[in-house]
Amino acid sequence: MPSNREAYFEALKLGIPKTVINFALQEVNGFSYSELTRHLDDKIKDYFTFKFAMMRYEKGEMIEYIFNKSYFCGYPFYVDKNVLIPRQETEELVEITCRYIDSLFSNKSITIADVCCGSGVIGIALAKKYPNNHYVLSDISKEAVRVANKNVESLCNDIDIKVLEGNLLEPLKDYKFDVIVCNPPYISDISTIDKKTWNEEPHLALLANPNTKYYEEILKNYNEIMNKECLLAFEIGEDMEESLTKLVKRYCQKCSFLFKKDIYGKTRFLFIKQ
Repeated sequence: MPSNREAYFEALKLGIPKTVINFALQEVNGFSYSELTRHLDDKIKDYFTFKFAMMRYEKGEMIEYIFNKSYFCGYPFYVDKNVLIPRQETEELVEITCRYIDSLFSNKSITIADVCCGSGVIGIALAKKYPNNHYVLSDISKEAVRVANKNVESLCNDIDIKVLEGNLLEPLKDYKFDVIVCNPPYISDISTIDKKTWNEEPHLALLANPNTKYYEEILKNYNEIMNKECLLAFEIGEDMEESLTKLVKRYCQKCSFLFKKDIYGKTRFLFIKQ
């Protein structure tokens, strides 16, 4: 049985990215990254699973789907091919939204919706931060709802969270919300999607034609389910500021709004305050 270090360099010679190898070594050993660095010269705990995972990755599978796990805001989430693998930009969306919640609502108990929730990472990460609030997660995909429920049960089954199936705001009409957070599909040009993402991740969660389709649907109808003072927080495509500005001015005339950049300097978030 090789050591973790030997397994690492063996996979590296195959051209597999370091981050992927580290992820697999952490999972097969049951280590955190810091623990892995301290045990590099120990024997790998499950060499067969590691080798098989590397083989599947070489054939085009994503490492998170191979292990059915992705980390988001420090928490381990179950993922499968029915939901997108959460991205770093979406962690930024959660972080900035938390700052708005702290500023606008202070210690008040509020109700938050995660629309197009996928695996539920946004809503659940907020619930871990603010466990006394109330949450409703929704997605049009029955399989995504199944995955989100699985994550709710494993990460915060003692918090008031409901996961509902339905299109955009449709399943939320029995509630009134203070905050909506949404990372909807916003890609209209298939040629901009890398091959592995297109082959592996659910097209339903990626594509929108036009790319503003789901934002407009929410902005047209949000007043039906929102309290008078409220916040809408969106992740957006980096080229959407102009088109979304037009929609906000059309449907949210009494609101203030602000676009924010991600750590790479790309405009990736829209926050609307009423």
